[in-house]
Order: sequence, then structure tokens, then C-alpha cells
Amino acid sequence: MLKPDHDIPVSRLENSFFEIVRLDDLDPSMKRPNHRHDFFEILWFTSSGESPHFIDFEPYPAEAGLLYLLAPGQVHAYEGLAGSGYAIVFTFELFSSIQNPRLRLMFNPFMNRGIPSGALEAAVLRQLAELMVQESGGRKDFFIILSYLEAFLRHIARMPSEASFVLTKAGERMGKLFELIEGGFRTERRSGFYASALGITPKRLNEILNERFGLTLTRILHRRLILEAKREVAYGRKSFKQIAFELGFSDQAYFSRFFKMRTGMMPADFRRRMTRFPGSAVGLEQ
Repeated sequence: MLKPDHDIPVSRLENSFFEIVRLDDLDPSMKRPNHRHDFFEILWFTSSGESPHFIDFEPYPAEAGLLYLLAPGQVHAYEGLAGSGYAIVFTFELFSSIQNPRLRLMFNPFMNRGIPSGALEAAVLRQLAELMVQESGGRKDFFIILSYLEAFLRHIARMPSEASFVLTKAGERMGKLFELIEGGFRTERRSGFYASALGITPKRLNEILNERFGLTLTRILHRRLILEAKREVAYGRKSFKQIAFELGFSDQAYFSRFFKMRTGMMPADFRRRMTRFPGSAVGLEQ
């Protein structure tokens, strides 16, 4: 069962490694302000909802056929998930048991755009989802659920989208890069560090990133940095000075300038806005 932590906005899986919920069974008027997940989630809309949902403060459509894959730590919010579909959530224990490491790369906070599923793919996914519903409500065998989940992810990876990129050699390399960024963006912002870890030159790394994402490594690092800054600022539990220090800024003034340059507002204004409108979106980077 999902359990919110009322001291900090974190949703947790309580006494379970896996849950699957039909969106039809949820109250369509249910609202959830910004909250972090400590689990992995697959959100699949089989019919359209009236309102968008928000991932890391950005709005995304709740349209029929779209799939979203969320990793732990990402911020999610919605004003109602009217429509049909499934929410599949599971722990790191189940995630780490997925045999194909490239499938695990699909849960990438840099790739939040919905993955479209066609009619043929949707029919197979629905069968797998219903098998997971049945097993989750019964014996809940870890390995049976794992086999259904891995098959579900394999079908997603075959769809033409950003997700299918992870099955290529270049996608595997980018997956390693994003893992390095996730672990080092607070303290390590040199292109040479990441390029060396991948066995290529900084110039070649930037060429690959520009071809695939239209971004340089510096821009990607800044996007990840501002995302974490927005997460911390929005919660209001730390001072701006402490946030600046933890994110590797030499002083609070520099952090505030960096924040305003990329969001259009000062940290204090952003915090007030998120307090008043917890599901509102602010552009990731201007």
C-alpha cells in the first residue's frame, strides 16, 4: 500500500515490493500535491484524463496510450487522474532483479516525455497488466511478477521512442553517462571527467549529446542542477544558504543568480509560488 510521509513529501511502498492499481478504481477528483517517490513507477493511460500531471514541475498530458516511467526521487503531482489505465509501482529490490540492464536505463529522469503505445502494443500491455493485477491480488510471487514486469518493459522498449534508444550501444553509453551525472552533478562539472569515464574525448561526447538531445554536456549538467535546486527550494525545509552549499555553489548570491537565470524567478519567489500552487509548473530552463 502507498503511504505518504507527512513530515516530508515522500510517498513510500509499505510492506510490499510491488503494487498495481487500475486508474478507474481511483477517485477521479483525488489530488496529490508535489511529492517524491521512493519507488519506481510506470503510469499508463489507456484513455485520456481531463488534467495534465506534473513530473519534476513540468506538465505532461494524460492522453490515451501514453506511458511514463518515473525513477525514485522524481517529483510528481496531479489534480486528478480521471481516465483509465494503470499505475505500477515497485521497489529497488524488484528493479535490480530485472535481468537486462538496458531495460533499467529507461527509468531516466532526463527522459520524461510520454511514450506512445499503438493499438497492437496496447493489447499486449493490457494482457500483461491484468496478469500483474491477478498475481498481485493473489500469491504475489516475486519471480512471477518479475517475469511479467520484464516482459512489459521489453514491449515498451520495442516502441519507437526515446525508450528504444536504450537498447542500442550508444544508448548504453548514454545510460552510463546519466548514471555518472546523477552521482556527481553536485560536485563534478568538468566535461573531461565524464568523457574520460566513457573512454571518449569531450568534443566527441558533446557531438553525441548534440546529435541525440540537442544539448551540450554543460547544459545537461545545468538542467540537472537546477532541477535539484527546484526540488529543494520547493519543500521549504532548508535555508537557501544550505541548499547552495549542498549543490556546490561558492555562495548564496551566486546560487540565486543561477536559479533566476534558469527559472525566471528568485528562490524565495519560487518557494512562495509552490506553496500557493503546489502543482504549478515552472520552466526547467529558460
